[in-house]
Amino acid sequence: MKIIIAGGTGFLGKKIVSSLADKGHSVCVLTRNLQKHKNTFSNNVNVIDWSTINPSQLSDTNILIKLNGEKVDQLWTKSVKSKILNSRIDSTRMLFDFCVKNEIIPQKFINASAVGIYAKESANYNFSVDENSELGNTFLAKVCVENERNSDIFKVFEDIDIIQLRIGVVLQKKIINLLSLNLLLSLPVPGNKNHYFPWVHADDIVGFINHSLDNNLIGAFNLVGSELTTHDTFFKSILKHKKSIISWVIFLPKFLIKFIFGNMSEMFLYGPKTKPARTLESNYQFKYSSLQEAILNLSE
Repeated sequence: MKIIIAGGTGFLGKKIVSSLADKGHSVCVLTRNLQKHKNTFSNNVNVIDWSTINPSQLSDTNILIKLNGEKVDQLWTKSVKSKILNSRIDSTRMLFDFCVKNEIIPQKFINASAVGIYAKESANYNFSVDENSELGNTFLAKVCVENERNSDIFKVFEDIDIIQLRIGVVLQKKIINLLSLNLLLSLPVPGNKNHYFPWVHADDIVGFINHSLDNNLIGAFNLVGSELTTHDTFFKSILKHKKSIISWVIFLPKFLIKFIFGNMSEMFLYGPKTKPARTLESNYQFKYSSLQEAILNLSE
């Protein structure tokens, strides 16, 4: 297959690009900084600029993967919130325009969304959600909704399959190490012990994308570990991984988290029991079904 990836130069993107190229797919990575990334990938990956117009080389592309968007883990000023939202909408339009200019008629569009689409402003989570559940009403939920809704622009291409990847918190060594600092010092952490933590290993995002290319899938899929894990269990698993003599976790009270972080508190308080129902129904087999196994197998 011939695949174009927007947002392929980040942590997750590089893993996806490498996997697809290793499987023999023809992969093109779209970038705004050609000089910076021209040597990022192996020789069998093409890196091209967004301004490229070359239908003779690109028109036979049949798969689009969109991963890009302004990062959410930064201070939410008014301008940053605007960038978080607009970057996802604008990049979808840019990718569509790129297809038109290069006479590309895609058969499949895979779009990165997030499980934050289910988040509630109340942060009261005594329920579970799956891909068919009611959507949320927080800022990030609205960002996810708009991101997915704007993907409909690609429906102009007949018979295209549009897949929404509702991704959880992608485990990384640096995140685990950062979280462990507070835990090892027995300092309070933001969260709620009874809420659920929607973790996922990067290899399972890569794995599901490969799975979606080999199967006739369409619609939304929750990409979260199949082992449903509370905040309390998640943080205690980090302590166990670090072989800490401390076995307890102290959580900041919800009202204090909301006071300190304001609207950003939704990132720390997210907590419905998020089930990967359609993901499992598609017969995808998670590489890492347990949190402990996932933490032990982090490459970076």
